[in-house]
Amino acid sequence: MKPMKKSVCLLFLLLTILIPVLLGMASPAKMTDARVKKTVIQVEANPSLEIHEGYVSKKAETILVKKGRKTIARVHLSEPVMVAMAVQDEEWGFFQFPSIGKSDDGTLIVSWQMKEDSHKTYGVKSNRRYIPMMSKDKGKTWHPQDKEYDLHKMGYNVTMRDGSFLSVITPKSENIRKYKIFPNAIAKNNHYTYYLEESLPENLRGAYFNYKQAGGKTKVIHAQLDDPGLLRYAQDELMPVLWWGNIKQLSDNSLIAGVYPCDYVYNKEVVTGGVSFYRSLDRGQSWRIIGKILPDSSSLLYKQKGDESGFTEPAFEILSDSTMICVMRTGMTAPMYKTISHDKGISWEKCEPFTPNGVMPRLLLLKNGVLVLASGRPGIQLRFSVDGTGRTWTEPIDFIHFMNENGTFTRDVSCGYASILEANENSFIIVYSDFTTNNDLNQKRKSIWFRTITVNKLR
Repeated sequence: MKPMKKSVCLLFLLLTILIPVLLGMASPAKMTDARVKKTVIQVEANPSLEIHEGYVSKKAETILVKKGRKTIARVHLSEPVMVAMAVQDEEWGFFQFPSIGKSDDGTLIVSWQMKEDSHKTYGVKSNRRYIPMMSKDKGKTWHPQDKEYDLHKMGYNVTMRDGSFLSVITPKSENIRKYKIFPNAIAKNNHYTYYLEESLPENLRGAYFNYKQAGGKTKVIHAQLDDPGLLRYAQDELMPVLWWGNIKQLSDNSLIAGVYPCDYVYNKEVVTGGVSFYRSLDRGQSWRIIGKILPDSSSLLYKQKGDESGFTEPAFEILSDSTMICVMRTGMTAPMYKTISHDKGISWEKCEPFTPNGVMPRLLLLKNGVLVLASGRPGIQLRFSVDGTGRTWTEPIDFIHFMNENGTFTRDVSCGYASILEANENSFIIVYSDFTTNNDLNQKRKSIWFRTITVNKLR
């Protein structure tokens, strides 16, 4: 009996020591901390303008953001969820450019483009019918959209404080040869012929919007533009009416828009590739120019890469101190530029490059003060300005591999156009395209993906 008691005591002592150790090893919190410490992104003081991948995230994980030795934020990325996959191999323009919206009851709706990416298809409905996807469980599962929900339109829009909704319409490009009388061209440049906007027929002037009142009534607005020297272009004798850019409501309830393409004539000299800022005091009925961001041909790095498209695809955000930041694309795989305005879009600081690549930047200021930037091509990148100033940014988090072993990169792994939407004060959701996904037959097919991103600032 005595030896047995001694064995029991030893066993009890051993278990007393081992059980806490084993439980500690299995603790989810400690496992999470151990995993987090292996994944760190830094705030960049002097960002490289050479195209490279950042940290590639293709699973649910939490990432530390460090500034020097100090951890300033935790970024949690949910598991990627596939929204839809193309049935067949698709040409450029089809099954890409995803957009996400939210219905009144919180249902998420994702749509995408199913037509050529061409000036010939502006304002033209696709002859390829497809059904957008919807989710009623915050993106965990996706199903074909019910008829009871309105199709979420891709494009630029703003929901105003009274609940009314204004969205930009891009009408069908017009063949200028159908007009018996048409103004003389101001200039020609490569494939483009430029005309003074104020001299054009009425239907080719201004901008078009859908306006929906809070009660549900909808009307089309043909807005006037007060912008002397503004040019419109024709390509292949087709003239589009383009007015693309973000729209936001200011504290005085006026609207401000940062728009492209904006080309001008000054003393008979044509300046192309600008971004213009307009203000409306009458809910979008008319717009007056207040400020411009014009390219500086002596400093733009896109010219070194053989692309002279100027500034395009601007995104702007109003920061917590009421300053404004604008981020712009400059080429196919060329640096994005940023600039700051301290007077609500009237004047802008000198533009400076701060990423090596990027198209269609999307900016979002979370309520916790973190500024989010999504962009792409090659791939899809997320960057964060944790302090919300837009002056310093993290290294990118990439969603898709695009670098090759020999140091080159593959551009067409995604269309590069992401769509983001605020979820709560610390989180946002993102949809993006991936051209590298294999189907069940091991065939590469374009696909649309969804993730939720949470950014927690640390004191």
